Amino acid sequence: MWNDAGWKDKPWSAPHLAPLFTELTADDTAPVWARRAVKFIHRYTREHGRAPTFREVFTELATQDRDAQAHQDAWMSPSVRYLTMVHWRRRGWIRFRREPRTLRSGPAAGELFMPKPPETRRSCSPSPGSGSGAGWGEKTRAR
Repeated sequence: MWNDAGWKDKPWSAPHLAPLFTELTADDTAPVWARRAVKFIHRYTREHGRAPTFREVFTELATQDRDAQAHQDAWMSPSVRYLTMVHWRRRGWIRFRREPRTLRSGPAAGELFMPKPPETRRSCSPSPGSGSGAGWGEKTRAR
């Protein structure tokens, strides 16, 4: 979708495209969507003997969107599909060439499937071996 100025519908600014494009490329939600895409790419390639197209990937991802009805135009937008794939390629999650059906998982796709380390919580008690052994608010006796 081109016009004289470039993209006709810029996914980052068009009101009907921006919410989904932001969700697909934001730091906190992009890995979730990319993981789903990589799983689909692997399954499709195994079942069909060839890689899926961008359209086939996004058709599958749309079935996993709770707000698919509200995002329907965005899921069908070639600019959203292409620019999302470019974003994921830059992150190393997928790779593709200009030729059709060259979509593959990228060198960094493995990080999408690694469990996140648990967040460390700050404890109110001192760590073992860090002093007198008295907890917070406790007075220590002078010896």
